[in-house]
Order: sequence, then structure tokens, then C-alpha cells
Amino acid sequence: NRIGQPHTMPMKVHGKCGSVRVRLIPAPRGSGVVGSMTLKKMMQFAGVSDVFSCSCGHTRTKGNFMKATFEALRASYGYLTPDLWRPTKLVKHPFQEFTDFLAQSKVAAY
Repeated sequence: NRIGQPHTMPMKVHGKCGSVRVRLIPAPRGSGVVGSMTLKKMMQFAGVSDVFSCSCGHTRTKGNFMKATFEALRASYGYLTPDLWRPTKLVKHPFQEFTDFLAQSKVAAY
């Protein structure tokens, strides 16, 4: 696989706590975490190596900023990527399942 392991967010996600809103945006490989030190540490713990961030509100309130970041991370885990899909067991339609039986010539009973 040329793409490698996941390194960023699967999509744009946002979180909110108090007046703080945090938006995490997928970034190309090698760009790193663009944001504050608190955000960088939380992304490091989460295993995200490349992400852009956008925040507004009173972000100096560290507790609300961290909770908003956590809510954004929580929103990203609600997204199912194809590698997390459970394998589907396909069931044949009855016409396909019994084609040999249906193809046999029937004897007319009078």
C-alpha cells in the first residue's frame, strides 16, 4: 500500500465547549500539527501527526479549549472508514440459488 497508515483526520470535524470552538482540518502528510501547544499534545496522544486547526472564542481558558478539542476528536471517531467496515456476507437471491431446479423441464400432470 503506497498510502501507508492514517496520519490525519478523515474529514473536517469541530467541537465546542463553553465559548470555545475548535475545528480540525485534514492536512497533507508532513505538515505536522498546526496549532497551540495544548492542541499539539492532545493530537500526539491521539496519534494524529498531521492536522490544521482553527479555533475561536476565549481559547485562553485551557479547560474549555481541551474539552472542545476532545469533542472534535470524539466526532472523528464516529466516522467509519472503509477499513473499519464489517465484512458483508452476501446471500443469493432465491432465483439464483435454485436456478438448476427451476431450469429442469417440468412434467405436466393432468
